[in-house]
Amino acid sequence: MANKREFKKYVNAVCESIINDMMTAYYHVEEVDKTAVEAAVADILMATENAILKSGIKFDKTASAFDTEFAYHNAKRNFFKSLYRKINKEFSNNVNAAIKKFNAAIPASIKDANKANA
Repeated sequence: MANKREFKKYVNAVCESIINDMMTAYYHVEEVDKTAVEAAVADILMATENAILKSGIKFDKTASAFDTEFAYHNAKRNFFKSLYRKINKEFSNNVNAAIKKFNAAIPASIKDANKANA
């Protein structure tokens, strides 16, 4: 991600899309396990909140802690790069787990019908 604002927009957009699909199934598929869908939606919301909160972490050193200005900027850039990689990986893992939980809530007859239509 280029910066924190874009990362937050990305996280919100992904979660809004996934939750929209989950809620569509929740209200329009009669045989869906509603408690499992509710749990999956809660997991998605929790993943979103965790990613946004963790993206607010600040670099804890100042330029005076480094020998040169270049070393400071390099360390700061590397810190944020590794931070956002870690947050994005954790976010993706949590979202994938919630999607698996949601897919388990969909009845087999609906899954077979979707495969036949695809």
